[in-house]
Amino acid sequence: MKITEYTVIEEKGLLPDGKTPYQFFVVKLGDNMYFKDDDHSADGVKIAETIDGARHIASEKFALELIGYLQNFYDSEGKVYKDKIGLVIPPLVGLSEAAEMLGWQKQQVSEYMKRGKFPDPLQRLASGPIWTYKQIEDYKDSRS
Repeated sequence: MKITEYTVIEEKGLLPDGKTPYQFFVVKLGDNMYFKDDDHSADGVKIAETIDGARHIASEKFALELIGYLQNFYDSEGKVYKDKIGLVIPPLVGLSEAAEMLGWQKQQVSEYMKRGKFPDPLQRLASGPIWTYKQIEDYKDSRS
């Protein structure tokens, strides 16, 4: 694998019902190479050969943040830079970003947390709970 680009691609259309619109973003890393996941402890960046197999990202803002993360911690072969091993911090989100990713209001996220029906935050700061981007994406995927 050789990463040759970092391009945000927007996908949108209608769900099979023909009425409900969808929109998501993916990060293109080269010819037939799209970001799928990463594992900084072993395999590095994982790719998909198609947009359907790629990680579907909620907003362009998050996709651009992901590109910054990838460029800072991974080389062009998709392996974590040796001097960054143990320092890799995955993209984090707070209550507002989690709500945005899910298409919810912040109050809805808070209510699901109170009911124990939302992922436990990675940490609770004075400013509120934080999760990894992947925690919220996995939760979102489990609901669809």
